[in-house]
Amino acid sequence: MKKLTEYVNVFQGSGRLELPTPEGIAATWLFIKARCGNTSPAAAYPFGKMSVCSYTGGYPTGYGNRRPNSCGEARSFDAPVRGFSHLQVSGTGAIHAYYNFALTTPRREGLGAIAEELTEEAGEPGYYTATLSSGIKFEGTVTPFLAYHRYNLGGRGVLQIDFSKSGLSEALDDFGRSYFDRPTLSEIRIISEKRVTAHVRMRGVDLYFAAECAEARGVGLWEDYKGLKEKALIGVTDRPFGAAFYVEGSAVLRISLSFVGCDEAEAMLDREKRDFDQVRSAASDAWEAHLGRIKIDADERTLEIFYSNLYHSLIKPCSAGRESFTDGKPAESELYYDLGTLWDMYKTALPLIFTLYPDAARGITETLLTFIEKNGRSPINITLSENNDCPEQARMLSEYCFADYYYRYGAEYGERMLRATERDLEAQTDFLKDGFCERYTHILDITEALGNMADIARELGAVGLAEKFGRLSEGWQRAFGKDGLMSEKSPYYEGDRYNYSFRLMRNMEERIALMGREKFVEALDGFFGYTRSAVEQVLTPELDPLSLGLHSFEGFNNESDMEAPFAYLYAGRHDRVCEIMRAGMKYMFSRGRGGLPGNNDSGALSSLYVFSALGLFPVSGQDLMLIGSPSVNGAALTLANGKELKIRVYDNDSSHIYVKKALFNGRELTDMRMSVREMMEGGRLEFYMSREANG
Repeated sequence: MKKLTEYVNVFQGSGRLELPTPEGIAATWLFIKARCGNTSPAAAYPFGKMSVCSYTGGYPTGYGNRRPNSCGEARSFDAPVRGFSHLQVSGTGAIHAYYNFALTTPRREGLGAIAEELTEEAGEPGYYTATLSSGIKFEGTVTPFLAYHRYNLGGRGVLQIDFSKSGLSEALDDFGRSYFDRPTLSEIRIISEKRVTAHVRMRGVDLYFAAECAEARGVGLWEDYKGLKEKALIGVTDRPFGAAFYVEGSAVLRISLSFVGCDEAEAMLDREKRDFDQVRSAASDAWEAHLGRIKIDADERTLEIFYSNLYHSLIKPCSAGRESFTDGKPAESELYYDLGTLWDMYKTALPLIFTLYPDAARGITETLLTFIEKNGRSPINITLSENNDCPEQARMLSEYCFADYYYRYGAEYGERMLRATERDLEAQTDFLKDGFCERYTHILDITEALGNMADIARELGAVGLAEKFGRLSEGWQRAFGKDGLMSEKSPYYEGDRYNYSFRLMRNMEERIALMGREKFVEALDGFFGYTRSAVEQVLTPELDPLSLGLHSFEGFNNESDMEAPFAYLYAGRHDRVCEIMRAGMKYMFSRGRGGLPGNNDSGALSSLYVFSALGLFPVSGQDLMLIGSPSVNGAALTLANGKELKIRVYDNDSSHIYVKKALFNGRELTDMRMSVREMMEGGRLEFYMSREANG
């Protein structure tokens, strides 16, 4: 029997789109984002700090040959391998912080830059390997806190670490935008002939590295690729600088990163006693355990797509760790440094993590609470960069996450959540003044968040807060125009007013009443393409598809409207939900480097696929799971509390896309929805599929 890790293609989504030619309803959807998934095949640990992969400086992970572009066909550039970097982002777009620290370059002779081709490349969860055109072979693996490199140089050589490197290639900067950074502070020291430490400040964040090569026959510091006699290099320069280990034949290099100090970075190296192969095996085992939280019954193709997407859902966010240990294990509650961006992740990625992985859920919730307590507002981005938020995207998204945690784990953080909500609300000064925001989507963000937290306050006996939050939540109707769609008065982010008009809300009956049910369905039909012809996708880079004025569903190419298909459910048209979700599964997700429909944004699209394959959709912030159209034959989920949810799908095949009946523990779900709380109690969810729509 195959291990689940054997189904994972770590390269999925790392290249230009190569999807099935869409037919039917799927052919009418308009992609607004660039046609690439933006993932990386780097060796990574589930929610782990470190990763390692070949580095070309390509956008946005440092891997591959893509140039920056926000829409249309992916552009490319001549992108030879420059070495091997760490801490790559996963699936993001332009978040202006791309990491790729401690660029490590293997060379057979002397110091200097390289520009090599890959003659071989492979990867699996927790492991990446590449052979350069020079014949040097690289292997990489990781622990939660360390990156391991293993090189076979075939003779004497040098392992050169550039501690000045961050971000992407300078060759990409043809629009006057900075995709690379230099430190504003640096201090590198030789500790022994086998170990160095480095303290650099990148984008306002202090990073502390320790690097060790047990096989080294010497070590030195360098600046501008010239060796130095000094044992320490202190100060900032515009030139590259770093350290170099001199080796012969094969060597293993270990690199750690701390946000506390170099002593802690060294302690991480000292605590880890395993060799490369033991670490690789442990990383594989960790991935097998994490992937094993969901076991599905499906054909081989679906198994590969499913587990590749589940894998890419668990790369980010990354744990920074508190770097304090008890009995050799990380502290139970860990802080996370990579939520880039929360706007992309809160709908499906974080609900998936919260449902299955309790340690990660607790760490993420602790991070969001701490951020608000220290900064007085909810973040959009938490990255390795100061001042890297994106206020245009949304507001008060932490409160959706608080509610998602609460409905899965109970009142552990209840009082802190309410206090954090109060403080976050105080920061929404424009909304508090007159109930409006410049971006009307922010009105919905705030009112929905407050409504969600009002329910929790009521359950916790905080009557005053429940009344306050509840009263303010009633202002959601201000976001809509007289036609029942989002107002024309507002600017919109990565979409137009149609993309946001079918958002899933707490008061869906009242929201539908703004238009009337018949007109609401008619508007949905137009938006999803039931009443128009197929579209021709925009392939010209940087040509904004929104300029076409089609007011179209974005086809799972982006997160703006990924929940919109389920608006049909509230209007009594679950058949449309089934048609759209199954079309998305068939035409928008596939195998291989081109297998994702758009940039994956820290697992946002991958987690959507996972939920969709299971026939579920989480309504973030609410005690609510909606029924879709499952594409697997069955599944068993080990939930975060250890209970099991079993899913069984009857009469399932490619033509049986409609859910004739859904039962949970024998009770028919006549409204095609169930509560998160009852789901977390486990049991049996059964789908009876049909070729014909009900009614």
